[in-house]
Amino acid sequence: MNDNPSPRDEDEPTGAGVPAAVERDLPPGRHRVLREQLMREIENDGETPAVRPRTALWRRPAFVGPAVAAALTVAVVVGAAVTQQAAGPLTTHADSSDGRSRDEATRSDESAADLLRQVAKAAEKRNLPEVGDDQFVYTERNDYHWKMDPEKNDYGCPDTMEAYPFGLREFWSSVDGQHNGLQRERGTDGEVVEMSLGKQLPVKNGVNFFREAEDELPTDADGMYRYLYGLKGDERASGAKSADRKAFDKASTLLAEQLLPPKVEAALYRAVARIPGLTVYEGSVDAAGRTGVSVGLEGNWPEYRGHGPTRHELLFDTGTLAFLAADTVKLDPPADSCDSLDAGDLVSSVAVLKRTVVDRVSERP
Repeated sequence: MNDNPSPRDEDEPTGAGVPAAVERDLPPGRHRVLREQLMREIENDGETPAVRPRTALWRRPAFVGPAVAAALTVAVVVGAAVTQQAAGPLTTHADSSDGRSRDEATRSDESAADLLRQVAKAAEKRNLPEVGDDQFVYTERNDYHWKMDPEKNDYGCPDTMEAYPFGLREFWSSVDGQHNGLQRERGTDGEVVEMSLGKQLPVKNGVNFFREAEDELPTDADGMYRYLYGLKGDERASGAKSADRKAFDKASTLLAEQLLPPKVEAALYRAVARIPGLTVYEGSVDAAGRTGVSVGLEGNWPEYRGHGPTRHELLFDTGTLAFLAADTVKLDPPADSCDSLDAGDLVSSVAVLKRTVVDRVSERP
């Protein structure tokens, strides 16, 4: 059942082209496997990889675009500095082992547009202290993908060559993009894997650091809607479902990857509320095992080959309405004996556990 349109209120945009609101660790030996896979891919392409020094520019992979994230994830494993407990363990949260099935999530009759307007109002009321250019955005995340889950992935079955983000990670990202940051993740056998994050350059049609989000992203719903859909001038949205999926994923990436100013975050939720076909689910769970209410978009997403229909979701805390995670949920039952995911299981999840501003690299809130 589709959500019914809600009456217009002061939060709805009115600009041209904007429609009214509608409704861990890697398993043992995996580092070696990833190295071998990367080498085979390079040989198959007949290309010689360019070797970059540790001080070279490096951009963090988005949680979407598995092929791109795969290559960068392997690069982290191959090129990172590894120290045995020297940097200190990552902080711990809820055990993620029980957060990978969505069987308990139930469809709600609540309007997605109404819920997102409430989320937007909560976001713009949050206070963000003054942020200095020489500070760092600290983020702790739990990244999950079923292919890196030894309980879900049967390595005797056919598999692709891709790698995926996995496990607890910490990031110290330069506020203005002009200071070296750090990525830290827990490796196997208690090792801590670190990689320096180089200075960031502004990127066209995207955001690499907080100051860029503050200066470049719209603070009104009309502008944010056009940004998500990539509309220029008087161009109007095509109405294609593929365009809706791309806009939803663009919003999900921003929320998972960046600290957003309150007005920007609020505009983002109001713009997402205009994407057709959104549904609300209660009792949704992320990779960290946290339960909340989610807004999702269902369909056949090309980058999730082999899973059939999936639902991409934004998960929110039921009390504070704060953003918790960006999830992808499988909708169909297993297709064969090598399909280890049931309907309702998580295909992937990027759970944001902590995000704040600190003064120095390696400083925790």
